[in-house]
Amino acid sequence: MKILVIRFMGLGDVASILVPAVKRLKRQMPEAVVDVLTYGAGVELMQLMDEVHGVLGVAPEQWPGNLQPAMQSFAGIAEVVLAQGYDRIINLDTWFMPCFLARLLLDAGANVEGNYINSSIAEFSQRLRSNQLTQSYFEYGHFLASSYPRMPDWFNLLWTMDPAAGSYPEYYLQHCCGMVGELDISLPIAVDAEFRAAAQGKSIIALSASGSGANKRYPQVESLRLLLEQAGFYVWSQFDGSLPMTLTLARLKATDLLISVATSTQWLARLVGCPSLIISGSMPPMVLGAELNAPRLTQCQYCAMNSCHMESQFACLDVPAGQLLQQVQAYFAR
Repeated sequence: MKILVIRFMGLGDVASILVPAVKRLKRQMPEAVVDVLTYGAGVELMQLMDEVHGVLGVAPEQWPGNLQPAMQSFAGIAEVVLAQGYDRIINLDTWFMPCFLARLLLDAGANVEGNYINSSIAEFSQRLRSNQLTQSYFEYGHFLASSYPRMPDWFNLLWTMDPAAGSYPEYYLQHCCGMVGELDISLPIAVDAEFRAAAQGKSIIALSASGSGANKRYPQVESLRLLLEQAGFYVWSQFDGSLPMTLTLARLKATDLLISVATSTQWLARLVGCPSLIISGSMPPMVLGAELNAPRLTQCQYCAMNSCHMESQFACLDVPAGQLLQQVQAYFAR
């Protein structure tokens, strides 16, 4: 059995969705050959998985910003995938272009499960030529069809307020995709001993204070860094993609606590067993499943939205640095 699992999206999605999905497949079918198709930095991450046989990567230049060139590029990617002769192709992505790719493969006769666009490529192209598609079709998942019966639940934000729903990967994989069983979000990464030694016995704290979008930017990061250093912690924060993935993970493995906004760094830390204190902002803490959460600042805080109606944009992120320091000190005093 030769299987391809597709997940593009961001690095955090690759870490929290693609990694446990592949591990589950290999537990179920140890003899299966499992390849992955992913994007950007996700390629480097998936190359560290023992369970993965081959990594097919899509580079940023293969995903143009304009639809027509992107469709042509993804048609070429589909030809590469079809040539591999997979027995089973699983698309776990919810973005349009990966779902477009899955539909290309489905229409070509491949055994595709998971998510794909809800019309044939011929019908979609005809609707596009005749201007029958609005922007909302692409933005709000109106294009999505799935072989998973409960996938529509993913678009219902009510799950973010239900404690029984579990964290983001649990809800998506177990509930929406029907992948029952415990999720293994881990990679066998060795500690960066040299980095650990550089801390000279101090507790190490990683600080990841910004992600994509205004809902993932902690405004008091420099004040917090200063307070942590004054309190005797060794602080580092090189999460700009300049470090090799193996080194980033090895340093996180050596780290005692990550303080982060709701971005991919949390899931990288999860891969190596580094606990997190999350400044979740608009994202409900239960979705993130972190060990520690910053206090709630506004009544509207856990709205799970990427835009903010408040005059002070995302005031829910402006947690006083001193308050976070108190949480950190209480954590290490346990």
